[in-house]
Amino acid sequence: MSSQDPKEELLGLLPLSGQTLGEDIANAVQKCLEDNGIDTNKIFSIATDGARNMESGKLLHFKNLKQYRIETNATIEANYFSIALKNMKDGFAERFEQFKTNKSTLAFIVNPLNTTTNEINIEPFGIDAGSLQMQLLDLKSKDFWSGKFTELKSKSEELEVQKCKHIAQHKWTALKEIPRVEALIFGAWNSLPECYSEVKKLAYGVLAIFGSTYSCEQAFSCMNIIKSTVRSQLTNKNLETCLKLKTTSYKPDLIKLSKGMQSQCSH
Repeated sequence: MSSQDPKEELLGLLPLSGQTLGEDIANAVQKCLEDNGIDTNKIFSIATDGARNMESGKLLHFKNLKQYRIETNATIEANYFSIALKNMKDGFAERFEQFKTNKSTLAFIVNPLNTTTNEINIEPFGIDAGSLQMQLLDLKSKDFWSGKFTELKSKSEELEVQKCKHIAQHKWTALKEIPRVEALIFGAWNSLPECYSEVKKLAYGVLAIFGSTYSCEQAFSCMNIIKSTVRSQLTNKNLETCLKLKTTSYKPDLIKLSKGMQSQCSH
């Protein structure tokens, strides 16, 4: 965990030969975790890449498609898009069903002061229920620490208002410059002392759930560039190293590192 925000890093590149069934992929991932000393019992969730792939035909909310039909006089198969959108809607409904079930657990990271331990699903996170309850009660009773989350809620609301204004005015550059809400959330939790270890563990566990396949998608694009036709003999190990260097968010202090290395003087 960073003191600023969560990190997503490439753990490894796994070449698969022969079959690539679900079982083969699962075994490869399991071995990768074991080789890197990661306890699978500490894995909270897994994000996988999936693709689930207008009824009126008026295209009221699809102005680009409507403009294309006007300019080209093309026939738009509205039923095809209608089915695709319905499948997408059903897919999202299925994915977000768990959010309704765990609403209190998810809200905890931003608003722990109005949450009771009976409402939280702590089973996936290996939390000691007794310690969590006592620490949460203590947190609520300390004005200094509880004030951190009152301030967090206020700042989060301000950021959302700013985002809405910039989006409405199409100020995309200004939108990118707005501080990330994740950074505010991590800042609040990281400011707590270690006497609230179970409370912090739960918060970090919930935040870790929101990992995405973005790093994998980014790595795939980079891999196609790195392993070009003139590098067809690049080994998997070297390719993995190149990918980690390309995708990592860490910025080593090269000057400090170079000062700690012995120089090779010419003879």
